[in-house]
Amino acid sequence: MAPRTPDPLHVVVLGGGIAAAEAVLALRAHADDRVTIELIAADPWLTLRPAATVSPFSGTPVGRFDLAELARDAGATLIVDRVEAVAPATRRVRLASGAQREYDALILALGARARAAVPGALTFRDQRDAAQLEHLLADLRRGELESLAITAPAGVSWTLPAYELALLAAAEVEHLGLSTRVSLVTPEHSPLEVFGGAASTAVAGVLAERGVDLATSSTPAAVDRHGLRLADGGAVPADRVVAAPALVGRRLPGVPADFGGFVATRALGGVVGLDGVYTAGDMTSFPVKQGGLAAQQADTVAAVVAARAGAHPPMPLLTSILRTQLFGAPGPMFLEASIDREGRPVPGASYVYEEAPWCPTGTFFGRHLTPWIAERALAAA
Repeated sequence: MAPRTPDPLHVVVLGGGIAAAEAVLALRAHADDRVTIELIAADPWLTLRPAATVSPFSGTPVGRFDLAELARDAGATLIVDRVEAVAPATRRVRLASGAQREYDALILALGARARAAVPGALTFRDQRDAAQLEHLLADLRRGELESLAITAPAGVSWTLPAYELALLAAAEVEHLGLSTRVSLVTPEHSPLEVFGGAASTAVAGVLAERGVDLATSSTPAAVDRHGLRLADGGAVPADRVVAAPALVGRRLPGVPADFGGFVATRALGGVVGLDGVYTAGDMTSFPVKQGGLAAQQADTVAAVVAARAGAHPPMPLLTSILRTQLFGAPGPMFLEASIDREGRPVPGASYVYEEAPWCPTGTFFGRHLTPWIAERALAAA
């Protein structure tokens, strides 16, 4: 009598962003028919938010891709619904529609919530705030702004968009021959300090070349009639202020979270205190929030779940590699750094390139998602 083939492991992935999409593709690649996959997302579209800073300047909309197509390609089932709670004891999730879905393994990739943290500033989250930024740019192009400040709050935040907005605005000022003063105000001790020394030095040089006034170790407090008021009592003159958002976790009943709403995980992505539940991306308590890191975390989780299903995937390295393209620099500029488990740059592992050392090139890199996106973009061209 032939041995009984074990039933496939049923995996539910919650979320519709980079981490969720990468997890679905990686699961299928690693586990093949050893898993069945349900992707549950509130929005049927995967929107590439890392490129959102360029859109208001170029008029080009950010790319978005159909999650139903991604699910079909991965042999997964897409359910468009919003999760309301997890019941770990019974291995079920409850959805806003009232439906309940059972799981053998659950991957949480719900991201973080972006909120305004600098009162009086225009908070630029992503493409959702493009129209407001376009109105500000119209005032800039008419020569109505003597000064413009771009800032990022203290706490959990991703500061790269602030640098890109400052560089892109300064390039616009230079192109139009305006006299507008562009300032960048950041709590960081050095520019984009998470990328380490070499990258930070290069970014400082690019800001100076673009004529951006840089204020580091400066925490924004609020905008008043004098401009951007700082937490130490100082001020940066500005007619208008644009701020990156603060990030807070998406609390989900049934899933333990810290004070900020983020979920603590073990080294390979398992949620502390829950069996069979994993998380990846901005939802985790890892302090650095970026699409490429989210994809790496999703790869790790997918490999762990695939191994649990009986597959033998190569286990990803535990060192995180931070990669990005910096928009707004005078020429192509790609940054790369290794960061440790505390989110700090590894000494001597900071790099700057004129050509991306990863392929396909993009603002983030996901081992499975980036090639999938490149194929779709090529097919649509």
